Amino acid sequence: MTPEPRRGVTRGYVAGLIGAAVIVAAALLVAVWGGLALLLDRDPVESGVASWIAPLVVFGALALLAAMLWRHAIALLRGRRQPAWSSLIVAAAGVYLWWGVLGMLSGMTVEETWLSPFAATLPVIWTGTALLFWAVLARRVYTDRPAPRWPWERDEEGD
Repeated sequence: MTPEPRRGVTRGYVAGLIGAAVIVAAALLVAVWGGLALLLDRDPVESGVASWIAPLVVFGALALLAAMLWRHAIALLRGRRQPAWSSLIVAAAGVYLWWGVLGMLSGMTVEETWLSPFAATLPVIWTGTALLFWAVLARRVYTDRPAPRWPWERDEEGD
């Protein structure tokens, strides 16, 4: 059995991809929570806690997402060709627990933490972001396809 061809990637590429994935997760979070806030006519945190607590909890969750993506990258680079589903489930449950426990410790209500529709979107966003990261990195490592190019970057074939 011959080994399948693999392209090497640098730590910088993986770090940049993790950074992009974390930015995507943050952007999705802002968009989804903003849409929910408009739809439900309420804010994610309405109790009298300090205004910096919720962003701090979210930044911590994003840092945990980055650490999980690094572990996924290592697994992929070691030859794993499918996503680590158990790790994705743990990350999705972990971000929900992170929001709930830290929210309760900081003084948020149960409706803002465990029963919040805002909190319910966190596992979905984290799982989707991790799968997107996995797909982009797997394409880079396990295929010979070049990076996508814009139409104006392509060579003219008619000349």
